[in-house]
Amino acid sequence: MTCTAERKALAAMVYHTASYSISPMKKHCQKSEKINAATTHSGFIMLALLIFIAMVALVLTSVASNVFMSKRRTAEVQLVEVGRQYRRAIQLYVENTPLGQKKYPPTLGALIKDPRYPDVRRYLRATYPDPITNKYDWSLIIAPDGGIMGIHSASTERPIRRYGYEAPFESFNQAEHYSDWQFFYFQ
Repeated sequence: MTCTAERKALAAMVYHTASYSISPMKKHCQKSEKINAATTHSGFIMLALLIFIAMVALVLTSVASNVFMSKRRTAEVQLVEVGRQYRRAIQLYVENTPLGQKKYPPTLGALIKDPRYPDVRRYLRATYPDPITNKYDWSLIIAPDGGIMGIHSASTERPIRRYGYEAPFESFNQAEHYSDWQFFYFQ
């Protein structure tokens, strides 16, 4: 029975006296209505809180995505720069080859200290990790007569930038994966 029906039944039964007071039944109904109002109000608060949490999650997802893309773009720029340094070091190694010796370096370490000369000749300051994988896991491009003529990333991820590369890296414009970005010198 609802409070309204209870009130009607109570009104029919209540004996009106000079000292009118609220009956226990009316007090029960007033408390019940207050509880229903409070429950409805807290339901709206919960709904608003859920909507707020969903909006915050959406914003955080967007920010995380932008941070990830920014890091990938930075890694791409670093990959081109490091690859350019390796290519230039191999070119200098080949151009400084004494007569009768192999043209291409046998290892990447030979670019740091050329074993063909008694004095220290450096074509590269240090070996650099692959900026995409953050590891020293370069894939080597072997020259036809032996030695290393180039490197490329071991990553099979798709590049973000896929156009606008100029010589000697114009082949990057059609590359499907970072592993297709080959940094080599062939003479």
